Amino acid sequence: MDKTLEYTQDWNIIFRKSRHNHWIFKWLDPYFQHCYAVRESEGKGLWIVVEGKNAATEVYTLTKQDFPDIRMIEPDGVILPIKAIIDPKQTRWSLCLFTCVDVCKSVLGIKDFWCWTPYQLYKRLSDG
Repeated sequence: MDKTLEYTQDWNIIFRKSRHNHWIFKWLDPYFQHCYAVRESEGKGLWIVVEGKNAATEVYTLTKQDFPDIRMIEPDGVILPIKAIIDPKQTRWSLCLFTCVDVCKSVLGIKDFWCWTPYQLYKRLSDG
């Protein structure tokens, strides 16, 4: 396989308790109810945030002046740094609900149909 088109991106996947009250959360680990992706901008002056919400996917920036350390973005969250290997030749597919987990998987270039919950994503990323 020709890997010349592959490139890497440094991301941080942040896991946290949800700020919403939904029936599904009683079955999810309390610290792994929501997840989103954050990375530094090219000039390192901004945090780029990609977050799947109920109604849409939000992409926004936070200044490093206001949040000099990533821990300040989500003080009580679990932050997992990831070096994503992106292969533009791959096709991404999904046959499940479009959730915060799917947004993070898409950002990281992950194809894993059976990874549905934030905790499953955490285990997949932290176990290698």
